[in-house]
Amino acid sequence: MNIHIMEGCCMNERVKNVKIQWLEFENLKTQLKIERIYFNNDVTLLVGLSGVGKTQILNAVEYSLNLAVDKDEPLRPYKVGISVLVDDEEYEWFYEINKVNENELIINEDNKYEFVYEKLVKNNEIVFERKNLEVEVVGYDKVPQPKKSESLILQYSDDKNFEKLISGIRKLYPVEIELAVRGGIRSESFSRLKSKVIDTLNVSEEKVEFKVFSHLPVAVKLYIVKNYYPDIYVKIFDAVKELFMEIEDIDVEEDAVREMYLVSIEVYGKKLLQQDISNGMLKTIYYIVELFTMSEDSLVLIDEFENGLGVNCIDVLSELMLSERDDLQFIITSHHPKIINAIDKNKWKIIDREGSIVKNSSSLSYGIGNSQHDAYFNLLNRWEFEGKIQ
Repeated sequence: MNIHIMEGCCMNERVKNVKIQWLEFENLKTQLKIERIYFNNDVTLLVGLSGVGKTQILNAVEYSLNLAVDKDEPLRPYKVGISVLVDDEEYEWFYEINKVNENELIINEDNKYEFVYEKLVKNNEIVFERKNLEVEVVGYDKVPQPKKSESLILQYSDDKNFEKLISGIRKLYPVEIELAVRGGIRSESFSRLKSKVIDTLNVSEEKVEFKVFSHLPVAVKLYIVKNYYPDIYVKIFDAVKELFMEIEDIDVEEDAVREMYLVSIEVYGKKLLQQDISNGMLKTIYYIVELFTMSEDSLVLIDEFENGLGVNCIDVLSELMLSERDDLQFIITSHHPKIINAIDKNKWKIIDREGSIVKNSSSLSYGIGNSQHDAYFNLLNRWEFEGKIQ
């Protein structure tokens, strides 16, 4: 299970609500093409057989959001359109990245691709457009030659006309839980973050909302809630305790030998650091901490939700995801019938592939019946009838 949580960071422009509306994508190297797919504001479940392109959809969303705000994101030969709703304003961003002009003096692996086309549309009005060397930006009579290696969104990030969009995209902050689960945090980094947290809490005369810390690593967030936000910690502990009755405490401990801070649990009076905790249990704890500490309106991308989780964990986490945090936008892939049946079939996008074309359909247009109980079996029966499964 890969989980990417793209959550809030703070900027000057106050943004309350950010949602991904749709995506269309083409890999110009492999010719893989994803037809435009629309996402729900709460949960979109991508359902399909292995290898049809579900993971590529998640990767394309994450890549585009990173590319807009991170100058270190490597350029890849993609042609993409993506729509982001920031409060009540819709931004449609189109871009194409392709090979560097062969006449360039220096071409290496780091700069062999460049932006050859880019357009940003706000509420159906063009904000900027560039076609190779031709560039037009609303509000500018003359535009300096832009960097071919960066999006114009990134290059104009200090402009007030772009501030709301940038704030919206930066409200989406990626976390790779697979790496964090076994990684821990170096003692030096943990101490530095801990000092910043304490300074933030001490400076303010009023209680600081936890969301200002929501982008921090899980171990740091667990330390913060246990010491300063007991109401959140109780929710986390109760959810973990429901699954693992033997756990008596959840904390963060330093491994002095490795010079790392790690998540720890207490079981029957014995402390266990995260390297001694089973992978499934540790993933579940991380998952629960994230679900209770994400800032509102975050985007969560989960590939194969069920991987590494027990059946009981799937039930509890599904319930948390669908009811406790209904302010979040989830885009999920899964093959597990428990998860698929738990999510309203009207939230499904059924993914098929014809050659290099990745197609998507609603359950209704795919011919899935009205009964939620029978929906998954109707889907399996159709795939079997079409010879897609044996």
